[in-house]
Amino acid sequence: MTTAIVAERGFSLATIDRLAAALREALARGDSIQLDLTHVAAPDLALLQLVEAARRQASRDGVDVALAAPAGAGLARALERAGFIKGFDATDHDFWFHGDPPR
Repeated sequence: MTTAIVAERGFSLATIDRLAAALREALARGDSIQLDLTHVAAPDLALLQLVEAARRQASRDGVDVALAAPAGAGLARALERAGFIKGFDATDHDFWFHGDPPR
């Protein structure tokens, strides 16, 4: 089963708990996850860390996690500012950008 999780437009540190809970629940069920971050207006380090933690847990559990759409410009800038892109391997690049160059 695949669970679609949509991050809310007003995502912030104050609302991260809802996204974290949805990810935890889907992982606990062993569901594949399709994560939609397209509506997040101001992605921050907390969001990036949450997604990366979920990816690592999913990998350990044998669960697939995918973004519904490649990272847009705002998300790509956040990844660059936080230093994530420098350490990306091919799997990370495919996850965040679906094989396309960062926008």
